[in-house]
This record gives sequence, structure tokens and C-alpha cells, in this order.
Amino acid sequence: MSTKKREQHHAGHASHPAKSGGTSEKTAPVRHEVSDGERSQSIQVLAYTLWEQAGKPDGGTDQERFWCEAEKEFTADRAG
Repeated sequence: MSTKKREQHHAGHASHPAKSGGTSEKTAPVRHEVSDGERSQSIQVLAYTLWEQAGKPDGGTDQERFWCEAEKEFTADRAG
């Protein structure tokens, strides 16, 4: 078979999934366990971001409020 005929012959075939990188099955997202230190660090960063977004209010009760909100968001993100 000549090269031209081979190219035409192969052009009509669907690509092989292994070659194209695609699969017909979807996989669940991979979640890795986080250590207590990683969890605390993530919540701290999120709480700080929430505090900044709120205009950096003063007060000790606000610190706890932002920490609790960050914990809720972190837990919800990990569960969903």
C-alpha cells in the first residue's frame, strides 16, 4: 500500500483513547488527606482573606467570626 493510501485509510478511523488521552469514563476528583497543620494553615489563610474582604475590621470577636466562617468553608469544600 502506498503512503498516500495509508494516510487516507487511517484518516477515517477514530483515534485510539490511549493515544488521544481521553477516556469514556469520568473519574472522581482525587482528595488527599490533610494534616492538622495543613488544615490550620489553610483555615488561617482563608480567615485572613475573609477579614480583608470585609474591610479589615477591628475587634477580637471579629477574629473568631472570620475563623469560624473559614472553618465552615474549608469543611464544605473538602466534603463537596
